[in-house]
Amino acid sequence: MQQRSETAGAIRARRTQPARSASAAGCPEPRACALPSGTAVADSALELRMPAAFMAFCTRRMTAYTRFATVCTGCRDTGAELAQEAFGDLAAVWEKALRSPSPAAVSWDLLSVRGSARARSRPGGSVYRLVPRLHGDAVVLRYRLGITLPETAELMGVGRLELNGMLRYATRRVTESGICV
Repeated sequence: MQQRSETAGAIRARRTQPARSASAAGCPEPRACALPSGTAVADSALELRMPAAFMAFCTRRMTAYTRFATVCTGCRDTGAELAQEAFGDLAAVWEKALRSPSPAAVSWDLLSVRGSARARSRPGGSVYRLVPRLHGDAVVLRYRLGITLPETAELMGVGRLELNGMLRYATRRVTESGICV
């Protein structure tokens, strides 16, 4: 029997809607524990036991994810929050990601969808209006953040040849449009 190594880690939990009592949601609950309807719940940290491989995966990518999200949002705090949210989503699908051809691609997609949507609405995010999302990500990682080709390919979970193709296409489209990245 294989033994799993687990590490405690904190994942930020955020409620976007007011909390409802469990009884209001149709679940039996003692009256003393029920929250009044409409009571807001403050941000809190939830300690979870995650596999050590998951924690290592996230730790290794945290700086790059935060830098990417910061460029996309224009704010370091918001960028760090966006990266944390992506890792929180990854925790929920970690076992499925491990069975995929590229866990890095699954993880990157969770961050990229959030980041590119924010970048598209910013003045500096015009590259995302010209090229597909992943091509724009490659441009941001490679040319805005100066991350090497091998590191960019690893972060995005794509092969180097595919990354080179994305960058060539994006460079051509950006050059044709006359915008600066």
